[in-house]
Amino acid sequence: MSALLGPIWYVLMALAAVAYLVVALLIAKYMHKDAIKRGIKNSEIWLLLGFFLSVLGLILYVVVRKNYDTQRS
Repeated sequence: MSALLGPIWYVLMALAAVAYLVVALLIAKYMHKDAIKRGIKNSEIWLLLGFFLSVLGLILYVVVRKNYDTQRS
């Protein structure tokens, strides 16, 4: 397939990889900030899970976080 599209294929793959990394970083940042706000002790673990598992990690976090209340400051 790459022979058919030539260098455009590589550009599209690079853009897709960058887009995935940006989405993974945004998910990880959201999960980490929310875990801190809820007082979850291992918020750094959620940061890593959010980055490496992306959407699957976010779904897992939403299910697990229901056990924690938001802390008011």
